[in-house]
Amino acid sequence: MIRIASCPLFALMALGVVPAVSAQVPPPAGAVWEAPVTGPGKAKEGDLVTVNGQDFRLFGIDAPDPGQKCKNVRGVEYDCFTLSRTMLERLINNGEVECTPRKGSPTNGPKLALCKAGGDDLARAMVEFGYALAYRALSYDYVSSEARASSYRRGMWAGRIDPPWEWRSRQLRETGKVPGG
Repeated sequence: MIRIASCPLFALMALGVVPAVSAQVPPPAGAVWEAPVTGPGKAKEGDLVTVNGQDFRLFGIDAPDPGQKCKNVRGVEYDCFTLSRTMLERLINNGEVECTPRKGSPTNGPKLALCKAGGDDLARAMVEFGYALAYRALSYDYVSSEARASSYRRGMWAGRIDPPWEWRSRQLRETGKVPGG
């Protein structure tokens, strides 16, 4: 049995377990974008990258938060935050990342951005491989990628995942404070 979480990404694509993600994706239509920032990238979360000391939140997706647990196909809990962050780190692969921030992004935190590594849209890859969800409250750009991941039971879709926005709301109701804050 192949354990997706421990296999290198290129091996998964070679086996046909994970499709190659289309390259050269332009910024979504209708949005106003700033000049790109390019440099060595690092994953801080499954939807948060650092490039040249600046944090960028991947536009149009949401990934598990610190402390969030998911269940695998056998119902066993695992740390899906760490798994998601690890997958983004593997996609970046110690390479150069180009993030194009969206104008009007928050000034007191990470800017929303379209980020690419090797020409591939990192947000699309994270959703396509099943390690992040399309964030419909912000964009419908990755809904079809999420549908494919879900139907093929890729990544976290092989078991059970609560959408991160629902998990955060539940944590806020139960504890009175937002996780990680």
